[in-house]
Amino acid sequence: MESYPETLKTRLNDEAYEYRRDAFLAFLKSPVRNYKESPTVKDYVEITDDELQEMLYGEMKESKESPVFSETANLKVFNEEITVSDELLKEGVVVTTMEDALKTQPELVKKYVFPRLGKERIEFLINSAWRNGLFIYVPDSSKVSIRAHTINNSSASFASKTVIIYGKESKVRYTDTYSTIGQGTGIHGKNIYFFGGESSKFDYLYLQDKSEGVRDITFVKQYLEKFAEFQFFHINHGSSKTLFVDESQQTGNGSSFRVYGVNFSTGNQKMDIRDSSFQEGEESNADIQVRGVVTGSSSTIHRGNIDLEEKAIKATGFYDSKILLLSKDGFANSKPGLEIKNANTRSKHGSSISNVDEEQIFYLRSRGIDDQVARGMVTAGFVGSIIEKANDEEFTRKVYQYAESLGANAFLATN
Repeated sequence: MESYPETLKTRLNDEAYEYRRDAFLAFLKSPVRNYKESPTVKDYVEITDDELQEMLYGEMKESKESPVFSETANLKVFNEEITVSDELLKEGVVVTTMEDALKTQPELVKKYVFPRLGKERIEFLINSAWRNGLFIYVPDSSKVSIRAHTINNSSASFASKTVIIYGKESKVRYTDTYSTIGQGTGIHGKNIYFFGGESSKFDYLYLQDKSEGVRDITFVKQYLEKFAEFQFFHINHGSSKTLFVDESQQTGNGSSFRVYGVNFSTGNQKMDIRDSSFQEGEESNADIQVRGVVTGSSSTIHRGNIDLEEKAIKATGFYDSKILLLSKDGFANSKPGLEIKNANTRSKHGSSISNVDEEQIFYLRSRGIDDQVARGMVTAGFVGSIIEKANDEEFTRKVYQYAESLGANAFLATN
């Protein structure tokens, strides 16, 4: 990466140059872990510096295949080209690329983008190396539904940055699907930042379903002002390696953060799913529920931390992880944590890793349902209790398809 400063001066020398430079310096100063986190560290998702360099110098690639978007999408992204429906623009929503936002929205960029370099080593690097991404601004008191579908070439390696700003008392529902074309082995890095105004409400439905060779790195951050509510459903199904990091920054009093996450790993996939809250606001609350399904020789680790700062009087924070292990060759781990800095709070965490309940299978078999279908139904039920809260037919249907397929296929693989 020694030549990257020259890349900044040539390929990435734009209005964000100083921000990119500072983010890269923060990356260089970040310590590299040189200790074993546990005896099973080999089963975790490790992103090497060689992979980061591949992302750093990567380019978008043309595809011979044509993208097939969801029929319900009103915001379509293919590589670096975006298409926005007229109906969405009529709502007064600003939708543009990050590259264009540097020129057309300088005040918003200066206020929301430039002050935040990140928190983690890889996040710093993405904030330095992003080629493009989306910039979305929703005015105060707006009620908007956005259904975005982003498709990239699986052979491409790149970093992207998306910023969503929504004003006070606005209500936004945002479905965000990421998929790929082809069967390449690119490395895709992205940072997605949300800035919620006072008394705003945001429902975010995220689905990653990329081809099996792709390595996917995602950082999601929510910055919530007082009484802002953020409800987050995230699904990770594709890619060979998935590093997914989500954290709320709740500085506003009375802010609310609810997370319902599901990940599916199969074959040789490795998934590292991290959901955390950082709460400074009085009477703020965070409730994080994560589910994982593990089959084949794949691995899943859930990490979660509830951080209640000294200022967060009467705040609450809960983290719950459950992983369903459907294979003797699979690996699962859960590492919840609490960091409580004042006594006037309520918090707890829990985690469990289990196999399919054979009593449930026996009950379904006694009703004439064969073993394969029964195991698919039990797997779907395991994730259904939280995903139904999304109240989105297309979104939940896909999740149930993933669950039923993995549950049934896991049975076939062992028989």
